Amino acid sequence: MNPLSKLKNLYTLAADVKQPKIFSFHDCLPDVFSKYLELLIYRRYRVLDLSEATDRMRGEGSFKKEVVLTFDDGRRNGWTIIFPLLKKYKIKASFFIIPSRIKDSEEYYPNLEDYWNGRVSWENLYVSHRRQPHLTWKELGIMQESGLVDVFSHSLRHEVTSVSPTIIDFQHPGVYEMPVYFDEWFKAGEALFEMIWGAPIYERVWAPLASNVYMPNPKVDIFMNEFVRQNGGFLFFKKKNWRKSLLDYFSQHKRDFDPGHFKRIENKEEASVSMLESKETIEKRLHNSCLFFSLPLYQDFPGMMKMAQASGYHAVLAGPSSVCHENSKVFLFKKFPSFWIKFLTYF
Repeated sequence: MNPLSKLKNLYTLAADVKQPKIFSFHDCLPDVFSKYLELLIYRRYRVLDLSEATDRMRGEGSFKKEVVLTFDDGRRNGWTIIFPLLKKYKIKASFFIIPSRIKDSEEYYPNLEDYWNGRVSWENLYVSHRRQPHLTWKELGIMQESGLVDVFSHSLRHEVTSVSPTIIDFQHPGVYEMPVYFDEWFKAGEALFEMIWGAPIYERVWAPLASNVYMPNPKVDIFMNEFVRQNGGFLFFKKKNWRKSLLDYFSQHKRDFDPGHFKRIENKEEASVSMLESKETIEKRLHNSCLFFSLPLYQDFPGMMKMAQASGYHAVLAGPSSVCHENSKVFLFKKFPSFWIKFLTYF
């Protein structure tokens, strides 16, 4: 994000009085999330659920010092870390899940409460993140029954496709050494982590929005991964300018490889189908109304509000720069990436 975009987001966050401030997470470390929650408490912010936020949009109540916390993808971190901390601080959140990735399992996976009570070591607390990277239906049911977590849709499959040769980033480890770009990892068949670090991430969109997919040369991934391996492996990403190093190396050698090509997408999933079927699946499995939809990759598109209304949603959550040009009874909520929450210190 360039400096101008950052300033624009900061201004919107500070000056927008049309809706409560909504923050979007995927994963979060326990100390970081605890500090965010303590900041909200210290600054006397009230944390709303999305139904309350919708009431505000209808003119009921005030937007002053009110926030909403959301978590996309339904990752395991929601059970391991987020839910125990929500209970500790008595704060609500909304989880937007991808039903096709949620598993049926009766297995109990440890969370932060087990660590606090001495039932699991810190080293073993995160073992399940690699074995079962997403939540289970049983866990979602437990969290929903607590009254602190609502569960909504983040599309049925969240399929993402590359649409140009423009590189926007490189695959790298995030929280608990899990890949930052989950979709590329799943597309690769959940490859071994050490085999994907450094792979280019190309300009991408939610698959239903694309007509053509860019097919990069797979040898480039191997080539870039070897560069990472020779320069420290996982520790390579501890270096301050690792992105620049990867981009420079790629630029120096890109002529050594055949270019990628474009391919037309056949039999792709329609956005309207994804909206409706994900909603129906969540309602069937959790026996509760699924009234909100979070757009994959924050990307809005023409007709989305009418699709959402036809599926029975009350609101769509998109990125901070999204604009709705459609006449619809469905609200558009603008959400900010989680790190923006720290700026609430100043207002």
